[in-house]
Amino acid sequence: MKLFTAAVMILLIGCGGEDTTGEVPVHAAPEVPTVYLVPVDSIGIEIGDSTLVMGAIEGLAYGPDGNIAILDCALACVRIYSPEGEYLRQIGRRGNGPGELQSIAFLGISEDGHVFLTGDGCEILGVHQFDYYTGEWLGSIPSLGTPPTCIEGAEDSFYVRKDIKFDTSSGEAQILISIAKYAFGEEDPVITYIEEDMAPFNPGNMASIIELVWYGYDVAADFSGNTYIAPRSTEEAAVIIYGSDGEETGRIELDLEPVLRTEEEIEMEKLILTAKMSIMGNDHMPPLEPDPYKPLIKGLEVDEEGNIWVQHGGAAVPTFSVFDSSGEPMFNAEVAGNPPDGNSWRFYIDGNGILAYAEDPSDGYQKVYLLEME
Repeated sequence: MKLFTAAVMILLIGCGGEDTTGEVPVHAAPEVPTVYLVPVDSIGIEIGDSTLVMGAIEGLAYGPDGNIAILDCALACVRIYSPEGEYLRQIGRRGNGPGELQSIAFLGISEDGHVFLTGDGCEILGVHQFDYYTGEWLGSIPSLGTPPTCIEGAEDSFYVRKDIKFDTSSGEAQILISIAKYAFGEEDPVITYIEEDMAPFNPGNMASIIELVWYGYDVAADFSGNTYIAPRSTEEAAVIIYGSDGEETGRIELDLEPVLRTEEEIEMEKLILTAKMSIMGNDHMPPLEPDPYKPLIKGLEVDEEGNIWVQHGGAAVPTFSVFDSSGEPMFNAEVAGNPPDGNSWRFYIDGNGILAYAEDPSDGYQKVYLLEME
């Protein structure tokens, strides 16, 4: 799909944009035009054909052939649909045998069609690998403690993931976070971007621990070898850009103001975090108290042109600041109209198009939205 290319060219011509090269700048975004993302179709129904009824969506991706992959953790499988919404097949199934899955929460598909899932499956806690085209299970890689999170498919057979482990060697419990790139079938990373970044462990604040494990950082990767990392924070809005050699090539800083959650949004966040904890296998926990402030950044995507889509955490309606591959601001993008479940939407964007779903749908059932830019 050349949707992004055409729209971006029109915007740049209209704004007198120029081709930018060189080192990535550090800046706050100036005034730029706004485009609108319009839902044009959806996949998912409340009652009826079981192949179209979603259990609990936890991940989206386009396959190398342009079909849509939906991770349904309630059904412990990845379902594949055509862009027109026709159910085609599934990858994995619930069970404890070879190629069977239990609690799976993250999905990534590499350029060459390797599917990476993280969680509990095949009697292994770790990363589970499948062939996108055939659905064949290709093996699982165990992890120590918490399974990797924030899986992103990358170039060739690579993928990027976040790992968390708990450390008490200093006498005080700490959480160590690492983000690295791995090759298919390998247990050791080929590139490490963040190594054992330290965060305090506070068992009395389970909400912050769940947020750190499940989110903590937003990660994106393109098929040119670049990786983008945005720490989730209520104080700083920044995207760090790494080149194909793993070296930091620049940083984008956004001038975003922290936004307090409404009482309704706090209750929604409690429900979402409780559901995340349940997927992690813990149904018994003290009451959760989310951060009263929304994160400044809550999503990061890269399209086919290498443009970087940074989702604002505080906006009531899903909103992005979009930068070109050199870090120059291009335009803002906002979902048109008054979409349901506005700030709970999660997105997947690549050269095939824009996908989204609501984590806490007001209709009581989930669907995947296909959006176009106008």
